[in-house]
Amino acid sequence: MMLIATSVASALIALTAVAAPAESAAAAIPPMIVSVITAGDLPASLLARVFAETDAIWRPSGVTFVWRRLARETVSYARAAETGPYVPNTLRLNIGNASGEVRDGRAPLGWIVFDDETTPQQEMYLSYANARAVLETARGVVGPIAQMPIAQRETLLARAMGRALAHELGHYLLASKVHTRRGLMKAILSATELFTNDRNGMTVEPAQGRAVVARLRGEPRVAG
Repeated sequence: MMLIATSVASALIALTAVAAPAESAAAAIPPMIVSVITAGDLPASLLARVFAETDAIWRPSGVTFVWRRLARETVSYARAAETGPYVPNTLRLNIGNASGEVRDGRAPLGWIVFDDETTPQQEMYLSYANARAVLETARGVVGPIAQMPIAQRETLLARAMGRALAHELGHYLLASKVHTRRGLMKAILSATELFTNDRNGMTVEPAQGRAVVARLRGEPRVAG
């Protein structure tokens, strides 16, 4: 029995030694700092759920976020072109009731403006008003809205907003306006994809995850 116990202990030590470099590598990925400004009527519980949803989508890729609440300002945020070079791990997020630009009859849940094909501005918008409107039209997916408890409605809204935010963060972190045929970076997310409890359709492609991690580490971009 002593020999077996010693062998097991040795194996555990060996596994720990092997695992350490991977853990160190994960720790070396700096978090993305997001400064958040919100409309005054947004409940803190909703915001916490929005950020938790976004965290859950990006966490498997090794990407983490630090959400910093700021007081609302009247002066708009300076564009990246005016403040220096694009820095992938800093961003300001506004969450409010603006409707954005309607395209093909669809109001966006979130948006970010690009100065050119590969230079996103360092400010992003997430629309609470549009998320509520989308929820109202999704009765066939979520059921009757009027009969839902407040907590259930908030959960559904946060789910859609968190996934829209994760999508826009993908554009920002990848410094690309390109959409994919499947996964998180699809051009259009259906009501089912926005509100279902299942996140299988919200996956970050492995190549996308690697590209984002490289950018957060400050590694040079490789053409491909």
